[in-house]
Amino acid sequence: MVYLAQRLQQLRRQKGLSQENLAEQLGVSRQAVGKWESGAAVPELEKLLEEVRLVIGEYGDSVSGEEEQQYFEEQNYY
Repeated sequence: MVYLAQRLQQLRRQKGLSQENLAEQLGVSRQAVGKWESGAAVPELEKLLEEVRLVIGEYGDSVSGEEEQQYFEEQNYY
């Protein structure tokens, strides 16, 4: 989970987006983005990954990494 949080924050910063800007574009609250980046919460991945691809321009593998994807597949999030 930590990798997902760090990667999302890294990609957001690379694009010059604030948490608020990203939240607006994803249709979620700034607090939600903050929780994702701190690892306190996990987004609904199917919805989020599609939105992240549109906003940040990265694919799911780049955002969540293989280890995170395997975890979520095991938890039936995919």
